[in-house]
Amino acid sequence: PASQRLFSVASDRAGGWYVTTKDSLLHVSAAGRIRAVASKDCCNIALSPDGSALFLADYGNHKILRAEVATGAVTTLAGSGEEGDADGVGDAAQFED
Repeated sequence: PASQRLFSVASDRAGGWYVTTKDSLLHVSAAGRIRAVASKDCCNIALSPDGSALFLADYGNHKILRAEVATGAVTTLAGSGEEGDADGVGDAAQFED
């Protein structure tokens, strides 16, 4: 995983880092251990203020996702999965690349 192209980075409160590659969301601990959190086509990430969740821009699927840090469970917050430009709530929203 370390040789993959990195797209985005967010730090956690424990000195670790979350990084996105072309097809994965990884956590790098302060000790240097790498673990896969999720397998998603994501590029940009942001960590919630309390550190419990990551928010991901899933460009390939035109969605905004939430990944739970503790479990790796991923849910869709917004986006229909179809490319477009529509304001809306949940899956009524559409995003362009």
